[in-house]
Amino acid sequence: MGRGKRSVVLTRLELEVMRPVWERHPEPVAVRDILDRVNAGRKKPLAYNTVHTVLTLLKAKGVLAAQPGPGRAHLYRARLSRDEVATTLLGDLVDRLFGGRAQPLLHRLVEHESLGREELEKLKHLIESRLEDEQ
Repeated sequence: MGRGKRSVVLTRLELEVMRPVWERHPEPVAVRDILDRVNAGRKKPLAYNTVHTVLTLLKAKGVLAAQPGPGRAHLYRARLSRDEVATTLLGDLVDRLFGGRAQPLLHRLVEHESLGREELEKLKHLIESRLEDEQ
């Protein structure tokens, strides 16, 4: 499976914090806005300091860029797209769980996930297009 330029694997919490940043892209987002968006879907809300710490870690990993905002606030913007991170995560999953082979992952998705006819048709079309490109 092809990988993005940067090989960054994010934790579940880091991905949760990134969602509001990707949703607002290319607009920069303040910590408070990220906190509000993340906590809107949580049973147990995260503390401001927790989200700020996660943002600092994401910045250190090169996933986010920070810029000064109003007052003492910082604004954050994604440096890696959701697709780039997804490619890296899928590559890591295939490597660790399936020994670098993508076919077992695809088999499990098709066999064990509740994919509707329309989704299966899209997958079929994608596979057929890829096979045509290989000729």
